[in-house]
Amino acid sequence: MPLVRLVVYNFKSYRGEHVIGPFKNFTCIIGPNGSGKSNVMDAISFVLGVRSMYLRSQDKTDFIYRGRKLAMDPDEPSQVPGEDDVLDGDGDGTRAWVLAVYVDENGKEMQFKRTVSMEGGSEYRLDNKIVTYKQYNDALQAQNILVQAKNFLVFQGDVEAIASQSPKDLTRLIERISGSLELAREYEEAKKAQDKATESSTFNFTKRRGIMAEIKQFKEQKTEADKFEKLLNERDELAVQRILWRLFNIESTIKENTTTIEKRNGEMSGLKAELTRQEDNLSKAQQDQAKMRSEVMKKEKAIKKQEKTIESKKPALLAVDTQIAHGQRKISNAEKIAEDVKRDAKKEEKNLQRLKDDLDVVNKAANDAARVQRRVTQSGVRLPDGHLEEYQALKTVATSQAVQERQTLEKLKREQKLEARKLGTLQGKHEEHEARQAVLLAEYESWKEKSAEAEEKVSKLKGNLKGIKQDLEKNEAERTKISKLEAEANEKLQNIHSQLLQASAEQRETERDRAFKENLANLQRVFPGVRGRLVDLCKPNARKYDLAVSVVLGRNIDAIVVDTEKTAIESIEYMRSQRSGQATFIPLDTIKVKPVNDRLRSLAKGARLAVEVIQCDASVERAVHHACGNALICDTLDIARDVSYGRGQEVKAVSLDGTVIHKSGLMTGGRSTHNTGKTWEEKEIQNLNRARDDLLIQMRELNKSKPRARADEGLSAEMNRLESALVVAREERASARSRVDDINKELKHLHDELKKAAPELKKARTSLAKIEKEMAELQQVIDEAEDEIFGEFCSKIGMATIREYEDRQLKAAQEDSAVRMRFDAQIHRLNHQIKFSEEQLTATQTRVSRLEETATSQRNALESLQKQRGGVSTELESLGSTLRTAQEELKGLNELLEERNKALETAKKLAIKASKDNDKALKDIASLNDEIEKLGMERSRIYRKCRLEEVNLPLQEGNLSNIPMDENIRQEMGMDIDGGDESTQQVREVDDYGLVIDFSGVDETDLESPRFGEQLDAKIQTLTAEIEHMAPNMKATDRLEDVASKLKEAETEAETAKKASKAARDRFNDVKHQRTKLFRKAFDHISDCIDRVYKDLTKGKAAPMGGVAYLNLEDSEEPYLSGVTFHAMPPMKRFRDMDQLSGGEKTVAALALLFAIHSFQPSPFFVLDEVDAALDNTNVAKVANYIRQHCSDTFQFIVISLKGSLYERSQSLVGVYRDQDVNSSSTLTLDVCTLHFLLRLLIFPRSSKHTIHSSGYDERSCYLLLTYAVYSSYTDKQPYISCYRAMTALEDIRK
Repeated sequence: MPLVRLVVYNFKSYRGEHVIGPFKNFTCIIGPNGSGKSNVMDAISFVLGVRSMYLRSQDKTDFIYRGRKLAMDPDEPSQVPGEDDVLDGDGDGTRAWVLAVYVDENGKEMQFKRTVSMEGGSEYRLDNKIVTYKQYNDALQAQNILVQAKNFLVFQGDVEAIASQSPKDLTRLIERISGSLELAREYEEAKKAQDKATESSTFNFTKRRGIMAEIKQFKEQKTEADKFEKLLNERDELAVQRILWRLFNIESTIKENTTTIEKRNGEMSGLKAELTRQEDNLSKAQQDQAKMRSEVMKKEKAIKKQEKTIESKKPALLAVDTQIAHGQRKISNAEKIAEDVKRDAKKEEKNLQRLKDDLDVVNKAANDAARVQRRVTQSGVRLPDGHLEEYQALKTVATSQAVQERQTLEKLKREQKLEARKLGTLQGKHEEHEARQAVLLAEYESWKEKSAEAEEKVSKLKGNLKGIKQDLEKNEAERTKISKLEAEANEKLQNIHSQLLQASAEQRETERDRAFKENLANLQRVFPGVRGRLVDLCKPNARKYDLAVSVVLGRNIDAIVVDTEKTAIESIEYMRSQRSGQATFIPLDTIKVKPVNDRLRSLAKGARLAVEVIQCDASVERAVHHACGNALICDTLDIARDVSYGRGQEVKAVSLDGTVIHKSGLMTGGRSTHNTGKTWEEKEIQNLNRARDDLLIQMRELNKSKPRARADEGLSAEMNRLESALVVAREERASARSRVDDINKELKHLHDELKKAAPELKKARTSLAKIEKEMAELQQVIDEAEDEIFGEFCSKIGMATIREYEDRQLKAAQEDSAVRMRFDAQIHRLNHQIKFSEEQLTATQTRVSRLEETATSQRNALESLQKQRGGVSTELESLGSTLRTAQEELKGLNELLEERNKALETAKKLAIKASKDNDKALKDIASLNDEIEKLGMERSRIYRKCRLEEVNLPLQEGNLSNIPMDENIRQEMGMDIDGGDESTQQVREVDDYGLVIDFSGVDETDLESPRFGEQLDAKIQTLTAEIEHMAPNMKATDRLEDVASKLKEAETEAETAKKASKAARDRFNDVKHQRTKLFRKAFDHISDCIDRVYKDLTKGKAAPMGGVAYLNLEDSEEPYLSGVTFHAMPPMKRFRDMDQLSGGEKTVAALALLFAIHSFQPSPFFVLDEVDAALDNTNVAKVANYIRQHCSDTFQFIVISLKGSLYERSQSLVGVYRDQDVNSSSTLTLDVCTLHFLLRLLIFPRSSKHTIHSSGYDERSCYLLLTYAVYSSYTDKQPYISCYRAMTALEDIRK
């Protein structure tokens, strides 16, 4: 028995000092819920050093008893004040402690004591000596009691948690039991050190390899630098030969051009005179045509204004007609409805008069009936005065008899009157409702017929109206179609007219374009490097991109693409000398082209690079890239906004409609300003005139086929009439439906009232009949009493009974009352009907007045509309006459304009021809002069270049130092050149600076060959490409020595890092091996035991072999880093996951796991708190048998349980109960083995050799006896008597 007993003081629910125990090898703690059983387990955990958070407490002070002691009974002698009186009151204890008495394997007794104070401090005592927590914990660990792993206890609910815990949690539990968790921190530190050392070693290795690569690279670069120098010298020699060849060709071309210019100057005078005459004729024709065109436009504008005025007046006339028709219909409908309402009013007046006449008749009849009844009453039986006195005396005596019955009868009479009055009221109301229901049913049928007639009328009107609307819609659709065609024809006419008006201006623009093209052709002829305009060299790959591409190209769309910058400069000088306008040049060799950003290719759906939608030759791709850049073409403006604003890309985004979002975020719209060079030739103008005539014919045909307005007016009038009739019919239908609905609602209300009144009427009749029956019974008793008193008196007056005399008098009064009630009911009903009829008549008269007022107001409005219509009609007729006159005048003006246009076209043709001849002659001379000047400039540039680059140019005379270096050479890519008035041009002189070139170094055949320069260029280009591709490092030799010294340092550092990495890896492997060894030791033990324990807990008669349980490692190399899975397969069931087991199966599996874990480094005792809560009796018995089999002096079980099948197999019982007198938990400890002996003595006093089972008592009965004794001793305070009672009951059970 490792744990002998437990002493608690002021601990939780235990007030004062309590000794719990002694504990046997298998002890059960029992007691009702709330008595303090679990506090015993908390006390054991507390004294063994478990933290408060695991003991159902937030703070250590929660362990101190806080209960309030009940008032003491002064007559109870057993309650003697003692040392614990300090706890009386509201629970002001200042400390609590728990003492555990423990006996080790050698029989040595040890005392562990832990105290907690109100300040929250803990005191630890070992054998009554104060020690530190570490000493205290070491002593416990020496007995294999591991506080951190809690290998000695299982709290309430822990079984379910263990059954459902994850593989990681199970791994951590095994780590705590095995002790490998203590190496976790050291393991992590060693792993970090190993990773750091490995990283350092890798870094040094990489560094050394990089230095070796540098050494190899610098050696290769040194060889490349030597080759580079050789190629430069070879290229310089070829460049000198290229310069000599070019200078020779320049001098030859200048001599040829000078001879040609002198010849062409003599042909210019005649061409100039002819041009002047044709230009004067053209100016006069343009003025005449412009004047006539202005008059035509004014007249057309006036006609359109008049047409708009007429169209704006027509809706007003139609609106007035519609209002007039609607007003007439409203007057007719109002008068018709008024006549119907007047007829209804007359009927209601007649009905009201009839009701009043009926009321007079009923009043007269009621008065007559009252007079007759009074006469009948006065003619009744009369008694002589002596008999009357005797009657009154006897009546007084009779009244004193059957007093209670008379009082009850009077009460019932009052109730009978009330019930009769109530019944009369209900019957009257019922009859009134029935009469009203009959009237309403008749009205319902009448209004239902009216509603059907109105519905039929509405349907008929709708059909007629639908047909007319379809005709109108058909006419309107035809008119809309024709109007749309007229609008399209008008738009086309306006476009053609605008094109014809702008023909002269467009003609001039076309001439400028033609001149530019001729200049471009001259440039291409003079300069082989001129490729052409950018717009001519590329095109979009789809027509939808035309506008967007022209916007992207912008000002570069007409730029001229040339091969070199030199060609561009020479072309500019040529155009300046020829005075042939301005141009922009794009030299392919010097333009800077930024690489295309590949990310923009898939930036957004619907957005693409501009360069990808343009088709061009590979030779001009650089020019296209230069003009487009990274510009994007987007399908819509929304996509362009998303690219520029949403995604924040600083690119030029252009939508297909020409809208541009610039890089800065500014947005501009509109179309491209590029003119495609469309020419206005005579054929095109003739086509325009022919198209205009066709459109005019088409408009006349459309006007003839347009539906007439008069037909629509008739249909509109009929539609207005039908609409008004439909409105009236709908109002009649709505009125009829409303009246039918009202009658239905009233009928429903009456039906509900009748249905509601029926039970009340039946109840009133039943109640009245009941009262009358009771009155009859009471009256019979009273009559018998009166017959005894009035017997002699009745003989005297000759009456059978006194009631015969009294009935005669009473009958007359009752008949009078009945007649009066009947007439009152009729009068009330007639008054109600008269009031209702008067209200109906008033409402009808009010409606007639409103209808007459409506008709009067509509007549007044109709007169005003008639006057308004006359004014609008007169105005429309006047405007139509004016319009027809203006249209005739416009026709004459158009014929005159056509004649002016023909004259203008003839003059233009002659002027253009003369201008072309003159310009051609001037341009030929200018072209030759420009070529001379260009060649002279090229020669000067060659000289300057040779001087700047110190080229060794062979000379016969002169010196390169005479070449000026500050000549003003124009570098602009475009300039304005003013045309001149000179009729001739002289040969332009160029300076040779006194230099005479020595061409003897080059073969004369090569100098005259035009392909020699290309051959030299190809060789130079090949050498240049090879040189540019090489890009040698000229400092490679110096760098080679520096890198060699770095290599030695890197090798030393790499060796040091390699040693450190090996040491860290060895240390990590040692810790890893030690941790794995500890974990595997515990795991292997638990894994070997788990199946055996589970079989012991699950085997039975049906499954003698029991179930199967086993553990699996997810990682066998380092098992503590991953999970441990626990599988249990109950007997006679297939394999399932733990989550799919029932609650009891999980509990058995968890207990097997707990027992297997506890078997590794077991603690001397094992405390279980209600682990059998989820088990049935069979499984509880199996668990109890297992505990009973394995408990011993070195392995003690302390179990808290409420299951009889468990604690009946224990060796001792600790009963916990709640002592209400002191408001504290208390315990009773019983030794079951000793109890067995006592029972044998009590039941079999003569023989102690008999066993319990041999006498007929089973073991469970004995435990029932024990349980009864424990609880009865707490209740009766007399355990001996309780034991005797239990024995007596047990004897009765046995018999």
